[in-house]
Amino acid sequence: MITDFFRLGYRSMRHRQLRSWLTILGVFIGIAAIVSLISLGDGLQNAISDIFGRMGKDTIMISPKGLQGPPTGVAGLTIRDAEVLDGLVGVDYVSPILMTNNLIEYNRQKEYLLVRGIDAKYIENQIIKDFGASLEQGSYYETKDTKVAIIGYGLAEKVFDKEILLRNSILIDGEKFRIIGILKSMGSQMDNIVIIPLQDLRDLTGKEDEVSTIVVHVLAGEDISVVEERVKKELNRRRDDEDFEVFTPEQLLEQVKSILNVVNIILIGIAAISLLVGAIGIMNSMYTAVIERTKDIGVMKSIGASNANILVIFLLESGLMGLVGGIIGVSLGLGLAFLVQAVAVQAGVSLLVIKINWDLIMFALGFSYIIGTIAGTYPAYKAARLKPVDALRYE
Repeated sequence: MITDFFRLGYRSMRHRQLRSWLTILGVFIGIAAIVSLISLGDGLQNAISDIFGRMGKDTIMISPKGLQGPPTGVAGLTIRDAEVLDGLVGVDYVSPILMTNNLIEYNRQKEYLLVRGIDAKYIENQIIKDFGASLEQGSYYETKDTKVAIIGYGLAEKVFDKEILLRNSILIDGEKFRIIGILKSMGSQMDNIVIIPLQDLRDLTGKEDEVSTIVVHVLAGEDISVVEERVKKELNRRRDDEDFEVFTPEQLLEQVKSILNVVNIILIGIAAISLLVGAIGIMNSMYTAVIERTKDIGVMKSIGASNANILVIFLLESGLMGLVGGIIGVSLGLGLAFLVQAVAVQAGVSLLVIKINWDLIMFALGFSYIIGTIAGTYPAYKAARLKPVDALRYE
């Protein structure tokens, strides 16, 4: 019997195709938006987790505090901050990093890129442990080396029209630097990285004391949270201010995930408005269907159909509308997510990987069916309460 009811619902939808598709439109737009946003959100979180997962778990990072309120005490981090931390108990070594935006020129093309200055003593550990990268070609620079650079795979291959090869030279703020190393692709914006000796970047920018980030590596076996507290206390004592932030990769990852979750909730809430519009459309369509089929309802009741039978027929039809909208919405949502992934790959960001989440798909289909059923409840109730005599007399 249920199969017959579904068949009746399907025939009714085919009989009024234009109205049915217009009704379903709101549902599948909402479902498509929700599925694509959640899929992209999951892919983005996985990509971020992969990036931070490459960083060492024994790493503490210190950066200048955001510019909030009037500045107090010493502005920014200095090389002396790094030197004082190097002697703390539980610290293996401390690597200061200077980062500036510089004009990169190659083959008469120019681009502004972020350049990192890293001391030769820490360059290998910094790239392998903290960036999660490795060399594809060339070698790391040594203490005696000057005016040399290590670049990312994307910068070598894609940024400029002509490929940058080992032993080629690029201009950084007009100064010539020879390429001695090219990193393997990391599938992120880090592929456009430029790394030069710390002193060279200081000479270019005139920033002899300033550092952008201090990376503290904790000795094996030490409790990272205990060392983190020592770092904070020592910086507070030495600087007499709190214009700095101390965090681990795990803490930073949790903060980023929290922000992404809030953004996802807001966007999904906006997409849910489409579902509400779709539900209202289904209710309106089903109410119109009840009026149009009043005589049919009278005939069915006169030959023995019960109120429950009529109720189920209209509920199944409205649920079927929601389900069809859900199927189309899931397909469009996944298609949009995979399209964004393809665009990201073309842009050099290969870490964004969209995976089919079957739990999400089943939830979306079930939810769309339930939305349709709920929307059809009142019209179905009205149809079931019609009296056979009145229904047969209806013109």
